[in-house]
Order: sequence, then structure tokens, then C-alpha cells
Amino acid sequence: MSSSIKHLVVIIDLNPFYWSDKISSTTTTLNFKQYLKIIIQFCNAYIAFDINHRLTIIGCSNNETCFLYPDPTNESLIIPTVTKTNLFEQLFVIDRVVENNLKEFIENLSPQHISSGSMITMALTQALCYINRLIRDTLPGEKNSFRILIIQTTTDTSKQYMNFMNAVFTSEKINVPIDGCILNNDSSLLQQACDLTSGIYLRVPDPNGLLQYLLWLYLTDKEVRKMLALPTKVAVDYRPACFCHHKLIDTGYVCSVCLSIYCDNTSTCSTCRSAFDINNQSISTSNGITDSSRRQIR
Repeated sequence: MSSSIKHLVVIIDLNPFYWSDKISSTTTTLNFKQYLKIIIQFCNAYIAFDINHRLTIIGCSNNETCFLYPDPTNESLIIPTVTKTNLFEQLFVIDRVVENNLKEFIENLSPQHISSGSMITMALTQALCYINRLIRDTLPGEKNSFRILIIQTTTDTSKQYMNFMNAVFTSEKINVPIDGCILNNDSSLLQQACDLTSGIYLRVPDPNGLLQYLLWLYLTDKEVRKMLALPTKVAVDYRPACFCHHKLIDTGYVCSVCLSIYCDNTSTCSTCRSAFDINNQSISTSNGITDSSRRQIR
């Protein structure tokens, strides 16, 4: 009987914007170096928890992403099978590879282009592509499960809404839960992702206890969580983002051809190039969204 492999993909927000803003803050003693150390400790705990656990780590900043582990440029450092005899070797390899790739990634960050948002969507897309490759390479009889954990420090950027939700729907379709852990203000995008994919969302109330929260909520898989006392689910903000300004809206106009959403009535749909028929306008309100009839340009 083959064992079930449980694969966790950890996406780490490495944007220094959040930490530079916290330098003058006296509410927390957690700094960027300690933040990285805690995440590595959590990853080591995940590998040591079960010999059937597998790990992938992806880092992202405001303008790029990078595979921190495994190292795609040096496959000789990857230990394909973890056993009780080589467990500590695996932990040493993870520490060394992640440390080297982190150092290179941070050194290449451009201070001229630092912004308050990170490429979470790009990292999530890469994680799903990597998982899809692992699913494709799964041998007959093997039963593997996958999970994504996003550790975010920056705020949401509405411009990523469309692509992010497409990635979330893909994750839901292939039955890959997305867990979210955020150190900043609540993220409506991450809340939606966790709710749609049956993951766990948590806004860390005290960053100094980050390791405890990670071990409590994200060390175990979906089946074990049923026996744990989990945080109470908060109300999820399901407001959509308009296609014109990428802002979250309560009421908007929906193109009846392609279902694109706009915050204001326009003469032409920018997505499908349909024209709004002003003389034959039909408007109905449902769940805060106004439906505007449009006709196709010929």
C-alpha cells in the first residue's frame, strides 16, 4: 500500500516596504530577519512532522518572484525521498538552499521600484503550474495531496484582482486549498481565496507570535484540522473589482455579453468591444450589480 504524499507550497511575501514602515514602530519587535527565520523554522517543522511531507517555497517581491526551494538550477540538492535516516540531512539542505537563494533574491531587489504591493498573483500562478506538473508526473496508484500557504505582509492591489481570482478558481477546480496568513490589514482577496478553496485565513493579531500561529493552523492537513479548534470565520468581502479602474465596488454595470463589470456606464465594453444601446437600455438590479444591455458591433 503506497503512502499518501502531502505537498505544501509556501509563498512568502518578501517586499521590504512593510518592514521599512515598521522600523519606527514600537508595537512589535519582529523584524525582517526574524520573520524569515520563523518561516524557515516552520518549514523545517513541516518536513520533520511526517516523512511523507514535501515542500516548495516561492518568494515574491513587488516586481519579481523566485523559487527558493527546491533550487531549479541545482537539482542535485533535492532529496526526492525523505526517510527517518536522512531527515536531518533534508533539513540541512533546506536551510542552505533557502538561505543562499534568499540572499541572492534580496540583493537583486531594486530600491528604486519598491512599492506597497507584491506579486502574489504571479507567485500563486507559478505554484499552480508547478503543482500541475507534479500531478501530471504522478504514477498510477499514488495518492498525492497539495496545499498552498500564502504568507503576506503587504496590502492588496486591486489591479491583480482579475488574475488573482482566475488563479483561485483554478485552485478550486483542481482541489488545492489555499491558506492565508497576513501580518498587515485584512486582505479581501486572500479572504475570498481561502473561503472558496476551503482554506484557513488568519490575520495575525500579534506578529511576535507568528511561529505559534503557523504551527497551530498550517502544520496539519485538511483532514486533521477537523479535530482542531480553529479560529471563527469572519465575514468575507465578496465585492468585485471593476474592469475600468480595478477598484472594489458595491454597485456597478455588467456587460450582458462578456459579464465584465464597470463602476460607471460606458458606451463600449473594453473587453468584448460591445456597444451600449442607449435607446434600448434594460437595467435590473441584483445583488448590488446593475445589468446594462449591450449590442455587438458589426
